[in-house]
Amino acid sequence: MYSDGEAGAGSPVLLNPGPAGTSERVKNALLRGDLCHREPEFSELLNRLRAALPRALEFPETYESVLITGSGTAAMEMAVTGSVRAGREILVLSNGVYGERLLAIARAHGITAHEVAPDGDQLERWTTPIDPTWVESALAAYPEVDAVVCVHHETTTGLINPVRAIGEIVARHRALFVVDAISSTGNEELDLADVGIDILCGTANKGLHGLPGISFLLCGPAGVARIAEAPMRGLYNNAAIHLAGQRRCEVPFTPAVQICYALDEALAEYTERGGRRARVALYRERAAVVRAGFDRLGLKILVDPPHRANSVSTLRLPERVTYPRLHDELAKRGYIIYAGQGGLAAGHFRICTFGEIPFERLEALEFALGAALLAARD
Repeated sequence: MYSDGEAGAGSPVLLNPGPAGTSERVKNALLRGDLCHREPEFSELLNRLRAALPRALEFPETYESVLITGSGTAAMEMAVTGSVRAGREILVLSNGVYGERLLAIARAHGITAHEVAPDGDQLERWTTPIDPTWVESALAAYPEVDAVVCVHHETTTGLINPVRAIGEIVARHRALFVVDAISSTGNEELDLADVGIDILCGTANKGLHGLPGISFLLCGPAGVARIAEAPMRGLYNNAAIHLAGQRRCEVPFTPAVQICYALDEALAEYTERGGRRARVALYRERAAVVRAGFDRLGLKILVDPPHRANSVSTLRLPERVTYPRLHDELAKRGYIIYAGQGGLAAGHFRICTFGEIPFERLEALEFALGAALLAARD
């Protein structure tokens, strides 16, 4: 069994979608000391991270990394604004909070945006994968679309979208393919390097087990070319500015240096523990353990098995159990869970298995959850 997690038995286990737990080695990286980002030592660290990210995720050497100090949303905004040329349009595939956020980003920057989304009420929309034929129809209807953006893993529900099939359609229409893989880089089954992604959005603090505060783009040749062609729609989140600086071993704005130290250690751990395949196997094993417990407790997972992520389970609250009571009862037992979003908040909760988690704590979750459910009934 893959051994992970160094937290002590008394430490709270974070079962939320982020921030995720980190190893002592990653936390201790914050203590390396102060460093000016204009010194050669930071340039060496920056170069190491830029090379390590595509290598860790098994992308070809033709992909370049662009790091930014900010949450995953910073990477999303950088990708959207850097992927559409002047006078052109974007197609957003939306079946959750993060698809909706991508749409909001495009419209906030004045980019004409078209949405592809499932029909029905919010529950139906958020539990239905994007059908690639819908994308084909939309691209035929909107010939000015310059880029298509899709969330691979919708953390809203734990839903996986069929990005491989979607990418094949996007490539035929010669549009740029942008994928929000913030919750799936390094921990989901699909080899994202084999999908034909032009710009991928990622973050340090989910499947890579770094600390929050650093996100990144991985850009293929077409993505790099498009970033150079896109108009300047902002300053701090401008991909062209960051890429040009980082190619010179510089950063245009003050970065979170200590968080970069932590990501450096997290990527080293990731490689030492077997890389992407081992991390995927770990997350698959975690999902099997916790979901077997959910079954025994009679808890229903919202997303159907073929479309479930390895890391997020959205569960229906039993009758007479509210989320605040359940959260507090589980917190007493050493586990921090997360609410449902939007219209799902009243009747659902989420249990996520990102980051460093001692395996014995996952195995003990079933007992703690069962006890918390009993205590939370009104």
